Amino acid sequence: MTDRRFLLFIVRFYFALAVPFLLASAGARLLLSEQFLQLAYQRPSFPSDIYGFTLEDRLLYGPIAIGYLFDGDPIESLAALRLPGDRCWNIEAGAADCALFSNRELRHMADVKQITKTIFALAAVLLAIGAALVLASRYSARLQSDIRLGLRRGCLLTMFSLLCLAVLSAASWDRAFEIFHELFFAEGTWRFPFSDSLIRLYPEQLFVEAAFALAAFTFVLAGLILMLLAISERRFRPRV
Repeated sequence: MTDRRFLLFIVRFYFALAVPFLLASAGARLLLSEQFLQLAYQRPSFPSDIYGFTLEDRLLYGPIAIGYLFDGDPIESLAALRLPGDRCWNIEAGAADCALFSNRELRHMADVKQITKTIFALAAVLLAIGAALVLASRYSARLQSDIRLGLRRGCLLTMFSLLCLAVLSAASWDRAFEIFHELFFAEGTWRFPFSDSLIRLYPEQLFVEAAFALAAFTFVLAGLILMLLAISERRFRPRV
């Protein structure tokens, strides 16, 4: 009996921790898309590129690096991309074109791809484990109850964490932005001049909007799951 209670505790603990990660991963996947870039780029208040990229240029080149994160192509696929001379900054004298991304930018994109693959691979594993537990719960009312409890705690933890992050970001967005990058990237590998293509295509305003959209999506989804849990519990609650 003790072993069974411990296993059920593990199930609750698993869902409580997996839910925030899975909800954030789902939101991140939606944002890492051509559709989100199109919406962001075409907003009237989105900052223009003082170095020469037009809206059409951003719509052309912006999705390329995002697509690289999810395809199987090596970094050489980005290294081979060229910009026409009138879109280059600090172009060499007499050159007809220039590389879209510098060596430092390519290194950073390779790092981002590796982190992205790791995060979504982990999300797939967690989702598969969760699905297996849900299927197993068909034969155990107690397991169903513990899964619902774990889901509820995971959603509440998600919402509480988002509120804390919102306070931190509102107090100092720059510091929050730095902490995020310091967690995932080596020092000196993620800062670039404003004239580099990564900054021209993905300015800080894009990250601000993406962070807000991710937080809103994750918060609403967690709230929706809580609502569905409450409805299901009322529906299956034994009537006296």
